[in-house]
Amino acid sequence: ATALRLASSRRAAHKWRALRSFFPRWLSSSTANEAAAAKAAVAEADRVNLTISNPVLLLNNVSHRYSSLSRIVLEYADNALDDREHEYRENEAYAYPLEIFVDLETRKGKLERVTVRDNCRGMRLAKLMRLLEHVGESEKKFTPWLNGQFGFGVHAFRAAADQLIVRTKHAEEDHVQELRICRMDTSFAPALKSALPLEHASPSGTGTEVVMDGIDPDWGHDLTCEEMVREIQHHFERLLTRSGLSIRVRERQIDSKRSEKAAAGGAARKAGGGAAAMDRDVRCSAFDYDSIEGRDFTPNVDNDKLKIRLKVADREHEGQRARVFLLGRRINEIGNILSFIRRSKHKQQLWSHPQLVGYIEVQDIEPVITRDEFKKNAAREELYTALLSVEGKLQKALSEELDKQRVVTYNVIENVLGKALKRAIRIDRNIASPPGPSDDVSDTNAIGSLEESGTTGADTKVVEEEQKPTESSQEAEPTPKEKPKRSGPGIVLRELPETADGATRRYQVSGDLIEINTAHPDFKSRIRQKRGRVQMNDRLGGYLANVITASYKQQMYERTGKTPSADEIYDDLLRSASDIEQSLKKSMPALQRELKAISKDGPKKDNIEEKAE
Repeated sequence: ATALRLASSRRAAHKWRALRSFFPRWLSSSTANEAAAAKAAVAEADRVNLTISNPVLLLNNVSHRYSSLSRIVLEYADNALDDREHEYRENEAYAYPLEIFVDLETRKGKLERVTVRDNCRGMRLAKLMRLLEHVGESEKKFTPWLNGQFGFGVHAFRAAADQLIVRTKHAEEDHVQELRICRMDTSFAPALKSALPLEHASPSGTGTEVVMDGIDPDWGHDLTCEEMVREIQHHFERLLTRSGLSIRVRERQIDSKRSEKAAAGGAARKAGGGAAAMDRDVRCSAFDYDSIEGRDFTPNVDNDKLKIRLKVADREHEGQRARVFLLGRRINEIGNILSFIRRSKHKQQLWSHPQLVGYIEVQDIEPVITRDEFKKNAAREELYTALLSVEGKLQKALSEELDKQRVVTYNVIENVLGKALKRAIRIDRNIASPPGPSDDVSDTNAIGSLEESGTTGADTKVVEEEQKPTESSQEAEPTPKEKPKRSGPGIVLRELPETADGATRRYQVSGDLIEINTAHPDFKSRIRQKRGRVQMNDRLGGYLANVITASYKQQMYERTGKTPSADEIYDDLLRSASDIEQSLKKSMPALQRELKAISKDGPKKDNIEEKAE
């Protein structure tokens, strides 16, 4: 039929061209219009229409863009928030509390059903059926303060569940409508009157329940109550600050042990007797950025639709890295937005650091379909410019915080090194003079005095002479706190200046203090840092064992006046270095845990001041 129409249209157009060339004066503008219409008909006949042979298969594949079941559930909770957004924007408050419930139902430890309930306005029957008839169209697209853009959200269930059940009640309807969408069906029955009332309706009886039934085991085994709460708090963080908004996650077991209870609850619901009992009920809350200690950075932006609050914290906050929110919903961590990172000088080393926390709220930047990036426009350019303007200050503040942690980290390492040195000195003393049954273990020979006074860098404090306070001095000021006395070798990790001839020394011995140079290339090549945090490892431990052995042996030979042969020195150094290295290896697991705790809990102020002294 198309071929016949095309041939007919072409013949007609050919005839008109022939007539116009033969009778040019007779066929004026009216005939020209008819000829143009014929030409347009030919062009239209040449066009090819788009046909999707299996729409269900296409929708099922599109739904797999979701990476987790929790993100799918968020789509349905998001619809409830959008439904009452207009009243919040008009009045800066909800007319009545907005309540959203996410119910997880498990049987024998396996998730079977997820239900999202709300007390919003509900949907009319025509709108409910439109969900099926018009795929890829979103009524929210042209409403700037609503979140929907693409119209695929209702079909997100296809990735993880067998069917979707929608129960809804609108003020203009006299009963609850129920619609079922099965994953593999190509045709659907119209909405019917539901046999069950809504569990949590508004004061006027409106609301919606979206049930994902028949959860695939591969998708459901990771979704717990804790994970769902965490995902909601991360995704809707900026919306959860609103008063009158409540999002709760509940969990209920429907296994055989509770079958009677579940049946009773279902019967009560059917009779309108209320909700079935839940095993767990957790309310989601917004994160309080004021509770984080650190330095605030807020760029000057002359735009009401852009709000930036960044903070360099004194410790790591893994779940609160700086993120971008669009209309109150999370888009992505700023460190994962590649279009921005390509323009950044410090890249993810700064923007993905767990000590850089905060949020960036935008309203008029359009996301891509995967909602993890932004389309290029003037609003995106303004956001990136504002962030890049404070990048240098953020990096400087972060470096200062990491330096504070490094001070305390070195202090912890020095303590471990001091214990290893003390053990090595004790072994040397026993080799030099093996103790007998009647020997005094408190012998104060040169090696023994090193052990007894072998303190760490944390204890290397000089005490002023004690003076007996007079009555007047007692009244004038309190006696200063007595500090432990240092009289032996201590270990300190710090940067040492170059020698007079420009050489970089590994260590230096200042009296009884062994100072190990952290700026030496051999030290720097062995130390490992993760996000600026110092990490101890066996390779660094071996290097420190050798440096400590060389420095303390030098002290020992000078004090004892001993002049050993080259072979004796070589054997002595190897033995002591091996002893210290083995001692460090035994301490390594506990040391690594302590260093990790410093980054999690932050350096204590007292420790920083003590190290500075």
